[in-house]
Amino acid sequence: MEGAGQGSAPTRQPNRVQVSTNKKPLQFYLNLSRRIMAEHGEVELSALGLAVSNMVTVVEILKKEGWAVEKSLRTSLETLEGEGDQRSMSKPKMEVVLSKSADFDRLFAEHPPPPRGQRPAAEAVAA
Repeated sequence: MEGAGQGSAPTRQPNRVQVSTNKKPLQFYLNLSRRIMAEHGEVELSALGLAVSNMVTVVEILKKEGWAVEKSLRTSLETLEGEGDQRSMSKPKMEVVLSKSADFDRLFAEHPPPPRGQRPAAEAVAA
């Protein structure tokens, strides 16, 4: 679902994460969100259709574990144009902006996400 229905390609925002249903495991989005918040102070998560559920899970984990505070939430319906004889359809879209919590820097120092492209130790053992 990444990039679906966006017509012209928007300028890539460095603090934006587009959550998908099948591209990456939830842990990927958790680690990426933490790295982006460490660098930019906030992260914007966006999801379309069935991926909204994955995004809400990521957001709630980050909030529950004390990493982030919800700054804003937007919902809408995104119209996807059909190709050929297919008709247009609307899909739910949700965007959430999270900012660093007061405890973020301490948590990040105690539990830094693994380097990009590297799986956490527990996940590597399970694989």
